[in-house]
Amino acid sequence: MHGMSRRKIRGVALITALFAVVLVLALLAVMVDVGTARLRQAAAMLRAQQALAAADAGTAWVRALLTKHSGDLSGVLDDLSAAHSTTNFAIDADTNAEVVVGLNLPGDAKHTDHLDVNLQQNPAIGEAPLQVVATATLSAHGRTLATRTVTTLVRRFGLAPYSEVVGVVDDASVVSDTSPGDPGGQVGTAYATDLRIHAYTETGSGPPVPANLFKNDSWSDGNRGGSGILP
Repeated sequence: MHGMSRRKIRGVALITALFAVVLVLALLAVMVDVGTARLRQAAAMLRAQQALAAADAGTAWVRALLTKHSGDLSGVLDDLSAAHSTTNFAIDADTNAEVVVGLNLPGDAKHTDHLDVNLQQNPAIGEAPLQVVATATLSAHGRTLATRTVTTLVRRFGLAPYSEVVGVVDDASVVSDTSPGDPGGQVGTAYATDLRIHAYTETGSGPPVPANLFKNDSWSDGNRGGSGILP
């Protein structure tokens, strides 16, 4: 009887030990899965931020070309055409970024959903809106890691600094909007700063004479938004 009791105790102990081992292995498996998921998430977030930075670099490339050509858009278009609107650079030893840029220009269109107000049309300044759409694709060893598209509204001028960023919309943001829609200039009020560019003519020893020539510009950026200042 005592031998049988000892065998039962050993059997229960063995089963308990096996159950504990299985439980520990299950916990380890869960911890590994959670750790792996978090590692993948962190890697994906890193690649997404790198793609966002690469897309911003595409806009910076266009702005650099505007500076190179002193605000002359035809020279920018020639350079983009020669480069097939594409620039490439290395993120790290294994990762490459390819950025394709496209320009949306103001002009006559049957459907206009973009309104820029108070643009300075004095010939010495020639302020005009320009949308830069940059799509960055990160890849490593032929495999795509991340893709990001950013739309940037730029004001360009015929004199230094030749361009300024007005607004940026990230297609991966919470708000699904493909056009910044910010006006080129806003009239200052008690609660807003005057964002217009003012022109003056020097008169020798006298005070400068205002030479403003403001103009609104309506155009379509190709999205499906409604009409008005904000698409």
